[in-house]
Amino acid sequence: MLAESNFKNTTLGGQTWRYADSGHGRAVVLIHGFPDTPQSYAGIAGALNDAGYRTIMPYLRGYHLDTLVPGRPYDAFHLAQDAIGLLDALELKSAVLVGHDWGAMLVWGAAALAPDRVDGIVPIAIPHPRTLKPKNAVQALGLLMMARHFLYFRLPWAEAGTRRDRFRYIDSLYRRWAPRWKGPDRDAALARAKEAFSTPEVLTAAIDYYRAMGSKIDRRLLGPIQCSGLMIAGGEDFGGHLGPYKKSQGLLGGGAELLVMPEAGHWPHREEESLFTNALIEYLEGLD
Repeated sequence: MLAESNFKNTTLGGQTWRYADSGHGRAVVLIHGFPDTPQSYAGIAGALNDAGYRTIMPYLRGYHLDTLVPGRPYDAFHLAQDAIGLLDALELKSAVLVGHDWGAMLVWGAAALAPDRVDGIVPIAIPHPRTLKPKNAVQALGLLMMARHFLYFRLPWAEAGTRRDRFRYIDSLYRRWAPRWKGPDRDAALARAKEAFSTPEVLTAAIDYYRAMGSKIDRRLLGPIQCSGLMIAGGEDFGGHLGPYKKSQGLLGGGAELLVMPEAGHWPHREEESLFTNALIEYLEGLD
Protein backbone atom coordinates (compact mmCIF):
# COMPACT_ATOMS: atom_id res chain seq x y z
CA MET A 1 0.00 0.00 0.00
CA LEU A 2 1.38 3.40 -1.03
CA ALA A 3 0.71 5.74 1.88
CA GLU A 4 -0.64 9.25 1.34
CA SER A 5 2.55 10.51 2.99
CA ASN A 6 4.39 9.42 -0.17
CA PHE A 7 2.50 12.02 -2.20
CA LYS A 8 3.45 15.65 -2.64
CA ASN A 9 2.13 18.70 -4.46
CA THR A 10 3.47 20.90 -7.21
CA THR A 11 1.69 23.98 -8.54
CA LEU A 12 2.04 25.87 -11.80
CA GLY A 13 -0.27 28.46 -13.33
CA GLY A 14 -2.96 28.01 -10.69
CA GLN A 15 -3.15 24.22 -11.08
CA THR A 16 -1.91 21.87 -8.38
CA TRP A 17 -0.93 18.30 -9.13
CA ARG A 18 -0.66 15.73 -6.35
CA TYR A 19 1.65 12.86 -7.18
CA ALA A 20 4.06 10.20 -5.95
CA ASP A 21 7.55 10.23 -7.45
CA SER A 22 10.14 7.48 -7.12
CA GLY A 23 13.14 5.97 -8.89
CA HIS A 24 15.62 7.36 -11.39
CA GLY A 25 15.99 7.21 -15.15
CA ARG A 26 13.59 7.80 -18.01
CA ALA A 27 10.35 9.28 -16.65
CA VAL A 28 7.20 7.16 -16.87
CA VAL A 29 3.92 8.82 -15.84
CA LEU A 30 1.28 6.35 -14.60
CA ILE A 31 -2.23 7.84 -14.76
CA HIS A 32 -5.17 6.05 -13.16
CA GLY A 33 -8.78 5.98 -14.35
CA PHE A 34 -12.29 5.65 -12.97
CA PRO A 35 -13.14 4.39 -10.44
CA ASP A 36 -9.60 4.14 -9.12
CA THR A 37 -6.72 6.00 -7.48
CA PRO A 38 -2.97 6.27 -8.21
CA GLN A 39 -2.10 3.84 -5.41
CA SER A 40 -3.18 1.00 -7.69
CA TYR A 41 0.05 1.48 -9.64
CA ALA A 42 2.26 0.93 -6.59
CA GLY A 43 3.44 -2.58 -7.49
CA ILE A 44 3.99 -1.66 -11.14
CA ALA A 45 5.93 1.45 -10.15
CA GLY A 46 8.15 -0.57 -7.84
CA ALA A 47 9.04 -2.98 -10.64
CA LEU A 48 9.80 -0.09 -13.00
CA ASN A 49 12.02 1.56 -10.39
CA ASP A 50 13.94 -1.70 -9.99
CA ALA A 51 14.35 -1.82 -13.78
CA GLY A 52 15.90 1.65 -13.86
CA TYR A 53 12.98 4.00 -14.49
CA ARG A 54 11.55 6.98 -12.66
CA THR A 55 7.80 6.74 -12.03
CA ILE A 56 5.33 9.55 -11.41
CA MET A 57 1.82 8.66 -10.25
CA PRO A 58 -0.54 11.65 -10.22
CA TYR A 59 -4.10 11.94 -9.06
CA LEU A 60 -6.44 12.75 -11.90
CA ARG A 61 -7.55 16.36 -11.50
CA GLY A 62 -10.47 16.43 -9.13
CA TYR A 63 -9.71 13.11 -7.44
CA HIS A 64 -8.02 14.92 -4.55
CA LEU A 65 -9.18 18.18 -2.97
CA ASP A 66 -5.80 19.82 -3.57
CA THR A 67 -6.19 19.39 -7.34
CA LEU A 68 -9.60 21.03 -7.73
CA VAL A 69 -9.68 24.22 -9.82
CA PRO A 70 -13.08 25.97 -9.78
CA GLY A 71 -14.39 26.55 -13.27
CA ARG A 72 -11.76 24.50 -15.10
CA PRO A 73 -13.64 22.05 -17.33
CA TYR A 74 -13.06 18.33 -17.80
CA ASP A 75 -13.33 18.18 -21.58
CA ALA A 76 -10.77 16.21 -23.59
CA PHE A 77 -8.67 19.25 -24.51
CA HIS A 78 -8.22 20.43 -20.93
CA LEU A 79 -7.48 16.87 -19.78
CA ALA A 80 -4.71 16.61 -22.37
CA GLN A 81 -3.38 19.93 -21.08
CA ASP A 82 -3.36 18.45 -17.57
CA ALA A 83 -0.89 15.77 -18.65
CA ILE A 84 1.45 18.22 -20.38
CA GLY A 85 1.09 20.70 -17.52
CA LEU A 86 2.36 18.06 -15.10
CA LEU A 87 5.50 17.68 -17.22
CA ASP A 88 5.94 21.46 -17.16
CA ALA A 89 5.45 21.60 -13.39
CA LEU A 90 8.09 18.87 -12.88
CA GLU A 91 10.41 20.48 -15.47
CA LEU A 92 10.40 17.34 -17.59
CA LYS A 93 11.25 17.77 -21.24
CA SER A 94 9.35 14.58 -22.10
CA ALA A 95 8.09 11.30 -20.66
CA VAL A 96 6.40 8.03 -21.48
CA LEU A 97 2.69 8.27 -20.64
CA VAL A 98 0.79 5.26 -19.33
CA GLY A 99 -2.93 5.66 -18.71
CA HIS A 100 -5.92 3.52 -17.77
CA ASP A 101 -9.52 4.43 -18.60
CA TRP A 102 -9.73 8.25 -18.25
CA GLY A 103 -5.97 8.18 -17.90
CA ALA A 104 -5.83 6.63 -21.37
CA MET A 105 -7.91 9.53 -22.69
CA LEU A 106 -5.32 11.92 -21.26
CA VAL A 107 -2.56 9.90 -22.89
CA TRP A 108 -4.17 9.90 -26.35
CA GLY A 109 -4.88 13.62 -26.13
CA ALA A 110 -1.45 14.61 -24.86
CA ALA A 111 0.33 12.64 -27.59
CA ALA A 112 -1.61 14.56 -30.24
CA LEU A 113 -1.48 17.94 -28.51
CA ALA A 114 2.26 17.99 -27.75
CA PRO A 115 4.01 15.21 -29.69
CA ASP A 116 7.46 16.56 -28.85
CA ARG A 117 6.77 16.01 -25.14
CA VAL A 118 5.64 12.38 -25.35
CA ASP A 119 8.26 9.64 -25.84
CA GLY A 120 5.71 6.84 -26.08
CA ILE A 121 2.22 5.95 -24.91
CA VAL A 122 0.62 2.96 -23.22
CA PRO A 123 -3.17 3.33 -23.29
CA ILE A 124 -4.95 0.71 -21.18
CA ALA A 125 -8.54 -0.42 -21.83
CA ILE A 126 -9.44 2.56 -24.06
CA PRO A 127 -8.63 2.69 -27.79
CA HIS A 128 -8.34 6.01 -29.59
CA PRO A 129 -11.68 7.89 -29.28
CA ARG A 130 -11.83 8.31 -33.07
CA THR A 131 -12.32 4.56 -33.38
CA LEU A 132 -15.28 4.31 -30.99
CA LYS A 133 -17.95 4.91 -33.59
CA PRO A 134 -20.15 1.83 -34.10
CA LYS A 135 -20.66 0.67 -37.68
CA ASN A 136 -24.05 -0.91 -37.16
CA ALA A 137 -26.92 -1.31 -34.72
CA VAL A 138 -25.42 -4.44 -33.14
CA GLN A 139 -22.15 -2.70 -32.35
CA ALA A 140 -24.03 0.37 -31.11
CA LEU A 141 -26.10 -1.75 -28.73
CA GLY A 142 -23.01 -3.54 -27.45
CA LEU A 143 -21.19 -0.27 -26.74
CA LEU A 144 -24.28 1.13 -25.07
CA MET A 145 -24.55 -1.85 -22.74
CA MET A 146 -20.89 -1.65 -21.77
CA ALA A 147 -20.87 2.14 -21.43
CA ARG A 148 -24.33 2.83 -20.04
CA HIS A 149 -22.68 4.52 -17.06
CA PHE A 150 -21.97 7.42 -19.44
CA LEU A 151 -25.71 8.05 -19.55
CA TYR A 152 -26.19 7.44 -15.83
CA PHE A 153 -23.59 10.04 -14.85
CA ARG A 154 -25.32 12.71 -16.90
CA LEU A 155 -28.39 12.47 -14.69
CA PRO A 156 -28.85 15.30 -12.15
CA TRP A 157 -29.11 12.80 -9.28
CA ALA A 158 -25.99 10.82 -10.24
CA GLU A 159 -24.09 11.85 -7.10
CA ALA A 160 -26.89 10.79 -4.78
CA GLY A 161 -27.40 7.53 -6.63
CA THR A 162 -23.70 6.72 -6.56
CA ARG A 163 -23.45 7.36 -2.82
CA ARG A 164 -26.49 5.21 -2.01
CA ASP A 165 -25.93 2.10 0.11
CA ARG A 166 -22.24 2.79 0.70
CA PHE A 167 -21.46 3.25 -2.99
CA ARG A 168 -23.20 0.11 -4.12
CA TYR A 169 -23.07 1.44 -7.69
CA ILE A 170 -19.26 1.42 -7.61
CA ASP A 171 -19.40 -2.18 -6.41
CA SER A 172 -21.58 -3.04 -9.40
CA LEU A 173 -19.16 -1.40 -11.83
CA TYR A 174 -16.23 -3.47 -10.55
CA ARG A 175 -18.28 -6.67 -10.85
CA ARG A 176 -19.58 -5.84 -14.31
CA TRP A 177 -16.35 -4.55 -15.78
CA ALA A 178 -13.99 -7.17 -14.34
CA PRO A 179 -16.07 -10.22 -13.33
CA ARG A 180 -13.05 -12.54 -13.02
CA TRP A 181 -10.97 -10.17 -10.88
CA LYS A 182 -10.95 -11.42 -7.30
CA GLY A 183 -8.75 -11.09 -4.24
CA PRO A 184 -7.30 -8.53 -1.84
CA ASP A 185 -5.75 -6.27 -4.51
CA ARG A 186 -9.12 -5.83 -6.17
CA ASP A 187 -10.87 -5.25 -2.85
CA ALA A 188 -8.28 -2.68 -1.81
CA ALA A 189 -8.63 -0.77 -5.08
CA LEU A 190 -12.40 -0.68 -4.65
CA ALA A 191 -12.10 0.51 -1.05
CA ARG A 192 -9.72 3.32 -2.05
CA ALA A 193 -12.09 4.51 -4.77
CA LYS A 194 -14.97 4.59 -2.31
CA GLU A 195 -12.87 6.48 0.22
CA ALA A 196 -11.94 9.09 -2.39
CA PHE A 197 -15.56 9.52 -3.48
CA SER A 198 -16.71 9.93 0.12
CA THR A 199 -15.56 13.55 -0.28
CA PRO A 200 -18.52 15.17 -2.10
CA GLU A 201 -16.40 17.53 -4.18
CA VAL A 202 -14.29 14.63 -5.44
CA LEU A 203 -17.31 12.56 -6.41
CA THR A 204 -18.79 15.49 -8.33
CA ALA A 205 -15.48 16.07 -10.12
CA ALA A 206 -15.22 12.38 -11.11
CA ILE A 207 -18.76 12.49 -12.51
CA ASP A 208 -18.09 15.81 -14.27
CA TYR A 209 -15.61 13.99 -16.53
CA TYR A 210 -18.62 12.24 -18.06
CA ARG A 211 -20.80 15.34 -18.11
CA ALA A 212 -18.14 17.21 -20.08
CA MET A 213 -18.04 14.67 -22.90
CA GLY A 214 -19.10 16.02 -26.28
CA SER A 215 -20.04 14.31 -29.52
CA LYS A 216 -17.15 15.84 -31.47
CA ILE A 217 -13.43 15.55 -30.86
CA ASP A 218 -11.65 18.88 -30.45
CA ARG A 219 -9.69 19.40 -33.64
CA ARG A 220 -6.66 20.39 -31.59
CA LEU A 221 -6.50 16.74 -30.55
CA LEU A 222 -6.67 15.37 -34.07
CA GLY A 223 -3.03 15.94 -34.93
CA PRO A 224 -0.82 13.00 -35.88
CA ILE A 225 0.55 10.84 -33.07
CA GLN A 226 4.21 10.54 -33.91
CA CYS A 227 5.43 8.24 -31.15
CA SER A 228 5.12 4.48 -30.77
CA GLY A 229 2.73 2.77 -28.42
CA LEU A 230 1.83 -0.36 -26.50
CA MET A 231 -1.94 -0.81 -26.27
CA ILE A 232 -3.40 -3.04 -23.58
CA ALA A 233 -6.86 -4.62 -23.83
CA GLY A 234 -8.86 -7.03 -21.74
CA GLY A 235 -10.38 -9.77 -23.85
CA GLU A 236 -13.66 -9.53 -21.93
CA ASP A 237 -13.80 -5.73 -21.95
CA PHE A 238 -16.05 -3.87 -24.41
CA GLY A 239 -17.80 -7.14 -25.06
CA GLY A 240 -14.60 -8.55 -26.56
CA HIS A 241 -14.66 -6.14 -29.53
CA LEU A 242 -11.05 -5.50 -30.54
CA GLY A 243 -11.75 -3.70 -33.81
CA PRO A 244 -11.22 -0.20 -32.33
CA TYR A 245 -7.86 -1.23 -30.90
CA LYS A 246 -6.69 -2.56 -34.25
CA LYS A 247 -7.77 0.65 -35.94
CA SER A 248 -5.94 2.63 -33.28
CA GLN A 249 -2.70 0.86 -34.16
CA GLY A 250 -2.73 2.59 -37.52
CA LEU A 251 -2.91 6.02 -35.88
CA LEU A 252 0.52 5.83 -34.25
CA GLY A 253 3.30 6.96 -36.55
CA GLY A 254 5.91 5.06 -34.57
CA GLY A 255 3.95 1.83 -34.71
CA ALA A 256 2.00 0.12 -31.97
CA GLU A 257 1.80 -3.32 -30.42
CA LEU A 258 -1.51 -4.62 -29.11
CA LEU A 259 -1.41 -6.89 -26.07
CA VAL A 260 -4.71 -8.64 -25.36
CA MET A 261 -5.23 -10.46 -22.07
CA PRO A 262 -8.04 -12.88 -22.99
CA GLU A 263 -9.60 -13.41 -19.55
CA ALA A 264 -9.15 -9.87 -18.24
CA GLY A 265 -11.82 -7.21 -18.03
CA HIS A 266 -11.48 -3.45 -17.73
CA TRP A 267 -8.39 -3.53 -15.44
CA PRO A 268 -6.06 -5.78 -17.49
CA HIS A 269 -2.95 -4.15 -15.99
CA ARG A 270 -4.15 -5.13 -12.50
CA GLU A 271 -5.84 -8.42 -13.31
CA GLU A 272 -2.66 -9.65 -15.02
CA GLU A 273 -0.17 -7.34 -13.34
CA SER A 274 2.95 -9.44 -13.88
CA LEU A 275 2.22 -9.91 -17.57
CA PHE A 276 1.52 -6.21 -17.98
CA THR A 277 4.62 -5.13 -16.09
CA ASN A 278 6.90 -7.38 -18.10
CA ALA A 279 5.40 -6.13 -21.37
CA LEU A 280 5.74 -2.51 -20.24
CA ILE A 281 9.40 -2.95 -19.30
CA GLU A 282 10.11 -4.63 -22.62
CA TYR A 283 8.44 -1.72 -24.43
CA LEU A 284 10.47 0.82 -22.43
CA GLU A 285 13.70 -1.05 -23.13
CA GLY A 286 12.88 -0.81 -26.84
CA LEU A 287 12.61 2.96 -26.51
CA ASP A 288 15.92 3.12 -24.66
